[in-house]
Amino acid sequence: MGDELTRRISEFVQHAVFIAGSEDEHGNEIEAWGDPVPVGIYALDPGGTSEPVISGHDRVITKPTIYVPDVTVFGARDEVIARGLRYEVEGDTLTWRHPNGLRPGNVIELKRVDG
Repeated sequence: MGDELTRRISEFVQHAVFIAGSEDEHGNEIEAWGDPVPVGIYALDPGGTSEPVISGHDRVITKPTIYVPDVTVFGARDEVIARGLRYEVEGDTLTWRHPNGLRPGNVIELKRVDG
């Protein structure tokens, strides 16, 4: 396989790791994330949106996918800032291998709920 099969980083996102068991100054459990760090990705698929009506609230749910090098693994509940928007990582990082033999990469599904 030659250079024509080499993937290149196309853009960067910010990745913030979820910190389980975090507490506020009063000892109450809170959700917290580490400082975001830049991570190179191969591609961002903007995915689709849905507009379910839940409990009388209008919501828009966006579910993009990012494709990353095979050494990149994000945890469920981590956050990603991509193109100026904040998303939660949904589920596990998955390994992907193209049928024509391209080097494997990882797939990370994201989710954003507005409304």
